[in-house]
Amino acid sequence: MASNRDNKNSIQIRKKKKNNDKELEKGSGKTCLDEKAEQITIERSKIVKFIKRTLEKTPNGLRTEFQAMKRTNNWEAMKAFKAANELGKNRYKDVGCLDASRVKLQMPPWDHEYIHGNFVSTPSNPKRFICTQAPMEKTCADFWFMCLTERVEVIFMLCNLKEKGANKCFEYFPSKGNETLTFEEGSHKITVKMTHAPVMLKFTGEDVKAKVKLTTVIVEGAGERPLRTNHYHWIDWPDRGVPPADSAIIQLLEKTRGTKYPMVVHCSAGIGRTGSVVMIEYMLDQISRQVDIEDTDKILLKIRDQRNNSVQTDHQYLFVHQVYLNYFKFRGVLPADIEAHLEKFTKEYHKLVI
Repeated sequence: MASNRDNKNSIQIRKKKKNNDKELEKGSGKTCLDEKAEQITIERSKIVKFIKRTLEKTPNGLRTEFQAMKRTNNWEAMKAFKAANELGKNRYKDVGCLDASRVKLQMPPWDHEYIHGNFVSTPSNPKRFICTQAPMEKTCADFWFMCLTERVEVIFMLCNLKEKGANKCFEYFPSKGNETLTFEEGSHKITVKMTHAPVMLKFTGEDVKAKVKLTTVIVEGAGERPLRTNHYHWIDWPDRGVPPADSAIIQLLEKTRGTKYPMVVHCSAGIGRTGSVVMIEYMLDQISRQVDIEDTDKILLKIRDQRNNSVQTDHQYLFVHQVYLNYFKFRGVLPADIEAHLEKFTKEYHKLVI
């Protein structure tokens, strides 16, 4: 009798286990879908939180917030920059380069370590960017040597060679088909050769009309492995101003998502237009990781701790916010009940910026 009872119990246990396994199988499939839906909900809730916070501040409030974060120069934190002034290695004497995050050229083979460039992080990448000044005639070799040693695969150039009649950047990259440029520093030579004729990028969306030219080059010299680099030249971003607040920057950053090496970003001084791009990428990083988007004043201060005085004007600061509000509307994340508030925000933005 005991044996029969044990058999019955054993059968019931097996049936129960089988039913539990079936439930688990059902549950696991459901859980995957639920998790995905939950992730979307979490992401959406964090984005909506940022949107509401931004709209509540208003463009005038953001302008006041920016003006409270005064630009400063602590020369004690930029000793290498001060020393390099005497060597003519700095484009602007009032645009410093912080020692703590400074990019250092490798000695040897190079005979000096200084270049006006800083590593700048995003939440998931401690060396996402190298923010630098536009190359000068006597720093072109330094610039390309830095690219070689840091294996830079992407360069964003956000200025033109001349703007409003002033020299803003030396012609450090080939602009004509099959052209090769050679730069020298001491006994070292670095060559930069174009591999394909430059092409104008096409962006998604009829309203996105940014003029960005892509040139692919091969860099060689200084005993380093040859390097293939994509050079993106944003032609129509005005000095100390802003382009239309469309998705061009975000699309450009998405095109370069695959690189695991630092991306070089420069305008003329390497802080205004450059800082705007870095700030947008910092926020994209937080969105992709599904964490809260920090207050933008805190984000800017973190960037400035790495690249001094990043984001030069209140227009640039406002621009970063307007880009994101437009982007979230395009993605369909904007709640219907606050669309009117966005319209009001955008009108105020255009009055202040355009």
